[in-house]
Amino acid sequence: MSLSKKIIIGLLFGVLIGLFFGEYCSFFSYIGDGFIGLLQMTVLPYIMVSIIANLGRMSLDEGKTMVFKGVKVLFLLLSLGVVFLIALPLALPSWSAASYFNPSIVEVVPPLDFLDLYIPSNPFSSMSKNIVPAVVLFSIFLGIGISKIPNKEGVLSGLDVMGEGLNHINKMVVKMTPYGVFAIAAYNAGTMTFEEIQRLHAYIIIYSVAVLLLGFYWLPLLISSFTNIAPKKLFAATKSTLLTIFATGKIIVVLPQLIDDIKGLMKEEMVDDDEATAEERRAMTDIMMPLAYPFPNLGTFVIFVFVPFIAWFLGSPFGVFENLTFIGATLLSSFVAPVTGIPFLLDLLKLPQEMFQLFVISSVYTDRIRVVLGAIHLIAITVITIQLTVGKKKIYWAKLTRGIVIGVGLTIALLVATRFYLSFSLGESHQYESFVQMQLSDSTINTSRARSYEELMQKVENDAHGSNQIQTIKSRGKLRIGFLSDCLPFAFKNDEGQTLGYDIEMGHLLAEELGVKPEFYKLTRKQADALVSEGNIDIVMSGLAVTTDKIGTYALSDSYLDVTFAFLVKDHNRTEFQSKENLLKMDSLTIGCSNPYFAEKLKKYLPNATVKNRKTPRGFVKDSYKDLDAFLLSAEAGSAWTIVYPSFNVVIPDGTRIKVPCAYPLPKHDAAWIQFINTWLELKVKDGTTEQLFQHWIEGKGAQVKEPRWSILKDVLHLVD
Repeated sequence: MSLSKKIIIGLLFGVLIGLFFGEYCSFFSYIGDGFIGLLQMTVLPYIMVSIIANLGRMSLDEGKTMVFKGVKVLFLLLSLGVVFLIALPLALPSWSAASYFNPSIVEVVPPLDFLDLYIPSNPFSSMSKNIVPAVVLFSIFLGIGISKIPNKEGVLSGLDVMGEGLNHINKMVVKMTPYGVFAIAAYNAGTMTFEEIQRLHAYIIIYSVAVLLLGFYWLPLLISSFTNIAPKKLFAATKSTLLTIFATGKIIVVLPQLIDDIKGLMKEEMVDDDEATAEERRAMTDIMMPLAYPFPNLGTFVIFVFVPFIAWFLGSPFGVFENLTFIGATLLSSFVAPVTGIPFLLDLLKLPQEMFQLFVISSVYTDRIRVVLGAIHLIAITVITIQLTVGKKKIYWAKLTRGIVIGVGLTIALLVATRFYLSFSLGESHQYESFVQMQLSDSTINTSRARSYEELMQKVENDAHGSNQIQTIKSRGKLRIGFLSDCLPFAFKNDEGQTLGYDIEMGHLLAEELGVKPEFYKLTRKQADALVSEGNIDIVMSGLAVTTDKIGTYALSDSYLDVTFAFLVKDHNRTEFQSKENLLKMDSLTIGCSNPYFAEKLKKYLPNATVKNRKTPRGFVKDSYKDLDAFLLSAEAGSAWTIVYPSFNVVIPDGTRIKVPCAYPLPKHDAAWIQFINTWLELKVKDGTTEQLFQHWIEGKGAQVKEPRWSILKDVLHLVD
């Protein structure tokens, strides 16, 4: 049985096992990771010795010719990619939806170091960190250096022996591929959820269409038109390697095997070559494919269609200017990994940064087909470049012309069919609903309705105070908790009138600690200040930042959470707020702020800005405060506002990370109550409660209701719960 058949059997059997046992297959990840590690161990050394040895033998003129031809072929392939980047969004029908929620990342992310990526200042460091472009560049220079010195055959022979040894090791590991593929397939089929992929199916479909058309029609057409290698022969020679690439999600792990496949293909198809030409083709293959690997491939290039997809998803599809900007920036961004390039393009084109999380979700599937297209791209650039360099420079024009006509018709038909399907299958975003329908993370706690200031004042008149706050609370059997309106996600009311949020759940836990029931009162800031200072409210819980101006009014608990200041802005203004230097240059800048203390601090931070006191951001996001350009609040709170109003985004200016602690206002006169709260808070921090609630309410994990993974064992045979 051939290796490709064994791989297919391993893949199908792995999927079947995963569907049968479901999440019980999670341990297969260790086997799959181990297999990928074995594949990887010989790749970088093999690339190095291949480039060094073959460039060492090649004259400088020959090398320059091959590189020049390779650049022209790369330009041709990327031009085809540009056409697809423009055409693919046309398959998206008219549709609009809200943005998905994900909190802004407040850590300082170091900028991409292109010098470190491409310049091997320390080759050994580049090797240890697996920085492929830098290692390739080092190998090129060393190979060129060796080519210019005499008496080099001994070194080159040694490198040949090492390359053969590494290749034999790789072939030994490749024989284990069916078992490795089985483990990888079982793990993914058993643990991957369908809901996340369903949310992204429009993007997944158009990218899948691109992979099918480019990888299995257009690139084979170009290969056939330049080399006369039939697509059937091409895929027969490479199918085992392509299946392994699909299963592992990586090209580099089988790059030596892919090189061997191309050598075998050319040996079989280029029968008119003399021995010298055949040897030259083999040597160029060892150089060209590793040399092309660090450069953009169509798999990575076309995956940037995610950016116009997001623009369409938010109801603002690109116009001509945006498309030109997108294409130009993508040509440069495709030199780096999509996880680096896509966030840059989202910022450049004024799209919400949190949308990148959708790309991460989709990569579970798209990464596997991306690398398959990338591998076919490497095959195309290698065989076409070698043919143009050493073969008969003949293009089969009749075949190419006929193929282009058929390909254009096929591409248009698939794009129209995709648009037709998506126009009927797409629904609306439910991100807002998933947020307002969030429940307390502890399902055993009963939710409470919010009470009014008037209800509280009626009870205050009949209160009997104990000797201290704790005794008073236990005597009445109720813990009175004040919260401020519009304090998402710390305290808010949902559509059913339930009081929810991070601090609301903390209030429930505090009442449970005291053995009483909680009562939540919705108050204004002025009411809360007066009531807590008099002891009529036991505590105020609304994610309030610590300031020094209220110390004489009430006491403050120890900090339980740090938040980072940010600006809530309209998406199209996001780039203007990304640096303090840019903000200082603005002649007209008006910012709203709900806290007078921080409003004064903001005036010193941006002396050219006009700061206006506004109670909440609601008027700004509902466009009532038309005079405001931004609203100052915490990034943690602002992220929640972007769920309800997805046309807004949270921005932290570059180089500015101002963190402030959050605390709970308490009656000033009772030291025992203050000590009790501080001790309780320390316990909640130490036992992980505050971290759990942060993930649930602020990181949005509570809005992501994950159903138990379906499996035949559990849901069909009912053999396990």
